[in-house]
Amino acid sequence: MRLSTRFAICLAALVTALMLPTGAIVLGVVSHDLRAERDRQLVLRSRALEPMAASYSWRVRLTPALPPDFMEQRLTGAALESGGPGGVHLEVPGAAPLVVGDVPAVMPAAGQDGPATFTRDGRRWRFVATGLGRRGNLARLRVFESEEHLDRQIDLLGERLVLITLAAAGAGAAAGLLLGRFAVRPLTALRAQARRIDLPSPGAARLATASGVTEIDELAGRINDLLDRRDAAVRRTGEALETARSFTASVAHELRTPLTGMGIDLTLLARPDLDPAERAEIVTDLGAGHARTQRLITMLRRLADGELADPAAFAEADLTEIVAVAVEEARRRHPRAEITFTPADGLRVRVRGWAEGLRMIADNLLDNAAVHGAGDDGRATVEVTLSADEESAVLAVRDAGAGIPEAEREPVFTRFHRRPGSPGSGLGLTLVRQQALLHGGAVAVTDPGRGPGTRVEVRLPAAGRTAGA
Repeated sequence: MRLSTRFAICLAALVTALMLPTGAIVLGVVSHDLRAERDRQLVLRSRALEPMAASYSWRVRLTPALPPDFMEQRLTGAALESGGPGGVHLEVPGAAPLVVGDVPAVMPAAGQDGPATFTRDGRRWRFVATGLGRRGNLARLRVFESEEHLDRQIDLLGERLVLITLAAAGAGAAAGLLLGRFAVRPLTALRAQARRIDLPSPGAARLATASGVTEIDELAGRINDLLDRRDAAVRRTGEALETARSFTASVAHELRTPLTGMGIDLTLLARPDLDPAERAEIVTDLGAGHARTQRLITMLRRLADGELADPAAFAEADLTEIVAVAVEEARRRHPRAEITFTPADGLRVRVRGWAEGLRMIADNLLDNAAVHGAGDDGRATVEVTLSADEESAVLAVRDAGAGIPEAEREPVFTRFHRRPGSPGSGLGLTLVRQQALLHGGAVAVTDPGRGPGTRVEVRLPAAGRTAGA
């Protein structure tokens, strides 16, 4: 059902619902007024007829032998000329009653003056009675009107009210249809715009939000927001699929080399005439290939964990403590590396994030510096600094190695990028950038400032800084 049709039906029902009780109230008030006016007219007719009715009664009682034709005609004429429905009954003691018009066959009991209602033979009468003469015993005049006359008027009024209500309901339905079409015109335009949107195509046209109707504009804005989120989700899905394809190809390529080498070594180990020295060398190569494969798989797992991290689950973390723990463990992993970390006394740098991800940043920066910053003697010098202000926290790791050429400072963050002969997996700095971006920060290889070496700086939004904790 169209909204304009609903509007018409609702308006017609509303008009009917309002008209019916209103009509009933009006009908009740008018009926009461009509009955009161009828009683007033009965009283007026009775008072108008009293003088002639008294003259007629005196004439009948004084000269009962003579027929009072003239007085009877005058009283009858006056009763008929009064214009009211019903009739008149004049009861004179000792004489036949005078009846004019429509009256009941049996009179009400004496003593009822009215206005009152009298029922006889299934008919209801409204009457007024009065006693004539100074003591009221000369005669008794009764003026009657049948209730049927007023009932017909009230019924006719009710029928007209019903017809008026039906006409008003019809007019309300027609007006509701017209008003409904006018009222839903912005919604109709919105529907037409929505039909033109190509749902399978991201970046399609958006709904207009300038109809002038607040609710319609808000609805259009909400739909536009949903479409924007849908497009963003479609775009992210496409990017994720492309990344997954590229990632799968890179993983297959990176794993092929150590696995191929391990396969060759296993084939050589199967030779029965293999020299023990060569066998020991092959076993050493197998162990190195196995270690490289294991490191690669571990880094890939960490990279996948970072992709699945939900920023909504982030909490406030103490970056100072995380870096300190990472430095201690890095010293145990790299005993030939000299790693220094001397934060200011009482410094506590807090950021909002994922503690595991922050630990990944620190671990990979330290491992990268300890491995790639080592000299020919296998020793490395690593300097770790941590600072913060009201807006950001900065973690910097510097080594004293050969350094990274300026042209290579950006590519080092891509997956599986490593220099020839590098013992790394090519994923360490990739993990660092992934987590930095996930936490709303950034990472860059900066100028070491003094002497050779590499300085990697990670900048994260700070959740707060307190001293003397």
